[in-house]
Amino acid sequence: MKRKNLVNGIILAFSVIFIRFIDVRIYDMNLIVTLLLTAGLIYGLMKVVDRFPALEAPVAKRTANITNIVVIAAIFIAFFALGL
Repeated sequence: MKRKNLVNGIILAFSVIFIRFIDVRIYDMNLIVTLLLTAGLIYGLMKVVDRFPALEAPVAKRTANITNIVVIAAIFIAFFALGL
């Protein structure tokens, strides 16, 4: 697995958390607006990540698994503990 794949997974998770936080806590947005903002944020950040050649390096399987566990734990904490 490449580092870029891990970073893209992190981008997906935290973009959804960020937009959901704005939707719930700051401004109640329409569903279509929320989806468009989420898709735009994910697309933009992934394009930025594509510009870094250092992210093409491989990652150990153990490191990838630990990173995925941390991301999933962050999603659970954000949605259940913070009430998103």
